[in-house]
Amino acid sequence: MQLITKEQFFELTATFEWLPYTQTYGWFAFCNCDNSGNYLCLVDSFEKPQIACFCHVKKALGLKMLLLEGECLKSKNYKSSLIKSFYEGVCTLGYDMVEVVSNSVYNSEFEIGIRRAGFLRPVGAFSMPLSNWIDLRTAIKYNSNWTRNIKKSMDFQLQFQLHDSPDDELIQTIVSFYNQFTKEKGFLHQLNLEATTKLLRSSNFSLGVVTSPDNTILSCIIYHSTSSHAGLLYAAKSEEAKENGATFFMYSHLFEALRNKGVESFDMEKLVPSTHTTDGVFLFKDGVKGERVLYNGEWSWYKRRIYRPLMYFVKKCLFKKREI
Repeated sequence: MQLITKEQFFELTATFEWLPYTQTYGWFAFCNCDNSGNYLCLVDSFEKPQIACFCHVKKALGLKMLLLEGECLKSKNYKSSLIKSFYEGVCTLGYDMVEVVSNSVYNSEFEIGIRRAGFLRPVGAFSMPLSNWIDLRTAIKYNSNWTRNIKKSMDFQLQFQLHDSPDDELIQTIVSFYNQFTKEKGFLHQLNLEATTKLLRSSNFSLGVVTSPDNTILSCIIYHSTSSHAGLLYAAKSEEAKENGATFFMYSHLFEALRNKGVESFDMEKLVPSTHTTDGVFLFKDGVKGERVLYNGEWSWYKRRIYRPLMYFVKKCLFKKREI
């Protein structure tokens, strides 16, 4: 285990086979790591790197925690010994807690390795490891609801545009549009203008927008792309989009645009089937026929046993996170 600079980290991982969006420079900038300084960049071996990540340093109640949002892998074909050795090293860095949210595709070698390093599943789960990957190399199949809405959208003269480098005015408009959407839905999440600008100025994040004939924004999507893979990050729609099928129009045109760029797969992100309102989002995302994918998901290591139930209480009761 070695600590490296952010410059060394991004140079090393540029050639890795698996690079999740949460380990890109755009996400690093979005999370304000540069200004806060609350991060570490780790690699198993600088001379022969096989696994690396930047992680967030969190401090609260006199305790120090590391949060790892995924890992960069030199090869997707790895052994449990690599995972075990890396995470054993993480546990020796002097932190009270280590929490991992791995968004690489589930691999039994990962589970064996991280368990043998002393990690367990957390007391409660607050992120969804289930997703739907759309194969863009073949004809995309939609269910009847999607097919009907895509057809309906053709009657409204909608326009779709991709913006790999949107200007300041458009970014400000999109941030306001998204924040109004989440406010109306009762969601707590809001985008910060400065952070979103940094995100969309980076090479791994882009913006798709659907407008009406009078140039009114109807729906938008911020998505990530690394190599041949892309996926949903944030999306929003207006009330009018329900009537004209703008969101369905947006995704169908986005898939086509990404295919033309050589992207092979698209991650719909976080399928959350349930008995409450999130089931509607699940049904929407599941309406595009793809491959169900399970991520390695959440893992945790605590220096003292009492920290396990304590962290559940903090997330559930203090941070008001939704248990999944």
